[in-house]
Amino acid sequence: MNTELIKSTLNLLHEVGRHASTPEQHEALENARLALYFIEGRSEAGPFADYLEKFDAESRRPLIAFETKDEADAWLRNHPAPPHGATIGAAGSLYTLAYLRELEHRKLLRVLTDKELTRTDDAEVQAEEKEDERPPPHWSHRSMFSVFGFANWSFFHLHQLEQRLSSPEEIDALRVAKLAFHFVMDVGEDHGFEEYRRTLLASRTSHPLQSFATREEADTWLATQPEPPPPAVVAIGGDLYSVGYNRLKRYRVMIRIPTQQELDPRVA
Repeated sequence: MNTELIKSTLNLLHEVGRHASTPEQHEALENARLALYFIEGRSEAGPFADYLEKFDAESRRPLIAFETKDEADAWLRNHPAPPHGATIGAAGSLYTLAYLRELEHRKLLRVLTDKELTRTDDAEVQAEEKEDERPPPHWSHRSMFSVFGFANWSFFHLHQLEQRLSSPEEIDALRVAKLAFHFVMDVGEDHGFEEYRRTLLASRTSHPLQSFATREEADTWLATQPEPPPPAVVAIGGDLYSVGYNRLKRYRVMIRIPTQQELDPRVA
């Protein structure tokens, strides 16, 4: 499993954090780090690297195209078994189809263009300054959680932060961070990420359900749990883990929960 890309991106995001000027920008970076830890903890660093390598919005061809987004949404609602991962065209934009039969979850996720993923030139930045001043998309810890809304809120503040960067490496790290959210949604693991985030929040206020000395002991315990297992936090040695389920590959997982300092280096 190649984890070097994720590790190097996490390191660069720590450097990027020095340029953050608002609490929202710091929180957006924390959200991005959490998505990267989720991907790494599920042993999907390799598929994520492949996803990044192949991602090119300009070269993707839609399976089917519609004149309006409403027509595409209606087609998706009425399709008996929509093709998960397919590219759909609607109103001049491309969308990735996310479908999880077990949860009857179906959604069209807009594919970001290269200009949205990477910094535009100075002339374009100046031309878009007024647009960038629009209010950020609504998202709060008290609202009903949606990975799409969570990502959209983060994208807005990461974009604001990007305007303060000059290092190509740091700008590329933000691009990778944005695509981490897309990867989670494109593979249909919205629900798994939601559970992971929920257990992380619970780990800050509650004791772990079980404690184990070794990973082997924890794996033995996990094998006895229902499938899918209920979300829970367990301790292995000095680390906390989130108990979850990979619904696409149908197996139980334990993903390490990063410390608060790993998610936000400002924490002492």
